[in-house]
Amino acid sequence: MDWRGHLGFNLLIMSVLSYLMSLSGAEINKVIIISSILSSLPDIDLRLELPHRKVTHNIFFGLITSLTAGYLASYLGFSFTVVTSSFLIAFTTHLLCDLLTKMPFRPLYPLIKTPVALKLFRSSNAVINTLFLILGVIAYYVYINKYGFII
Repeated sequence: MDWRGHLGFNLLIMSVLSYLMSLSGAEINKVIIISSILSSLPDIDLRLELPHRKVTHNIFFGLITSLTAGYLASYLGFSFTVVTSSFLIAFTTHLLCDLLTKMPFRPLYPLIKTPVALKLFRSSNAVINTLFLILGVIAYYVYINKYGFII
């Protein structure tokens, strides 16, 4: 997936879950927005010229990165909970979104070393990436229409 697909998928999942669970307020809004912005973070492997979907595409790397970011944020006076949650959600939705694509990877490495993929579409599919973005924006619009935009 490209940034549009990941951002839209994260917005879609977080908006729908927050709506269904009646979560509202400044903190949840911050988490939705920050996690959506960070949703392509695991693809940093492409910029660092690491093998794609290896080191950065597993839940353990996401957990370590999330806790580290939360600790650093709290040291700088920001909310540990908001930052850690945002990072962890961004990693989780990224991995879930990548599971839908044709390219297998190991999201639970090193516990489970078997590569998995649902093989529904190619990650480069522009229609799917745009569709996720549109659905995510619509879902977030419905969410803020009910609960308001609070930061």
